[in-house]
Amino acid sequence: MQEVAECCLLQKLGADAVGMSTVSEVIVARHCGLRVFGFSLITKKVIMDYENLEKANHKEVLEAGKQARQKLEQFVSILMDSILQSDLAC
Repeated sequence: MQEVAECCLLQKLGADAVGMSTVSEVIVARHCGLRVFGFSLITKKVIMDYENLEKANHKEVLEAGKQARQKLEQFVSILMDSILQSDLAC
């Protein structure tokens, strides 16, 4: 169970959350000259001990995304409106 050891190490290093691919995607986007704004939806809780038999599964991850969908849509809409307004003001 390498994941438990990795999560314990990351917690000791001060991490609150871990993303899967954000950094590599941002590097590619910046290389292409794109401006980047990143945000993440945390969909899986971490298991911090070997005795815990609870495991996250893909169905739970998808369900967390579905539950957050409306709030994320509102957030992105407000963000895009704000960016458009600031670009028009320049």
